[in-house]
Amino acid sequence: MSSFKIASLVFRTLSKPVANALKQQAKSHDVFRSLCINVAQVAHRTEMNWKMRVLGYKKEKIRPLNDARAIDAGANFLGEAFIFSVAVSLIFAEQIRSRSQARRQRDAVDDRLDELELSSAQYRQELDRLETERRLLRTEVDDLANETVTLSAILMQVLGRDLDKRIVEQGRQPLKIDQGTVDRFLDGKAVDITNSKK
Repeated sequence: MSSFKIASLVFRTLSKPVANALKQQAKSHDVFRSLCINVAQVAHRTEMNWKMRVLGYKKEKIRPLNDARAIDAGANFLGEAFIFSVAVSLIFAEQIRSRSQARRQRDAVDDRLDELELSSAQYRQELDRLETERRLLRTEVDDLANETVTLSAILMQVLGRDLDKRIVEQGRQPLKIDQGTVDRFLDGKAVDITNSKK
């Protein structure tokens, strides 16, 4: 941005000597001289017509400028027109540059938003997949827990009967384990069967 402003300042500075050179060329070359005279005469007539309309004078015939004054006025007009055209060109160039820079920034922001939306969608899909996987694992864990409880109950019944038969065969009284002890065992808590009633 600063390089563009420096370049525009250089162009504005150089346009004044170029305008002065145009003025000098207008005085020495026949083509420029006739162009300056024509431009100056048209500008003089236009200016005088506007003055008469604005000031309310009646319209009269306008006398043309003499050649020396017309050459000076035309050369000044061409020089000022050149300076003005350089200034307008620089303004347009600055507008075009700022619009293209704003477009590039807008495109960069749009690209970044698209990337974020894409990654957000990917993360959402991954989160949904993980949530589904978690639900499946939770179902499997619940099924395994139910199977464990069932197997523990079956094991307790089988072991209890087998132990009772052996104890009776040996002539002793089998242990009577109350339901609270069984429930604590099934819940995974420590169980002490030595204090159970015989």
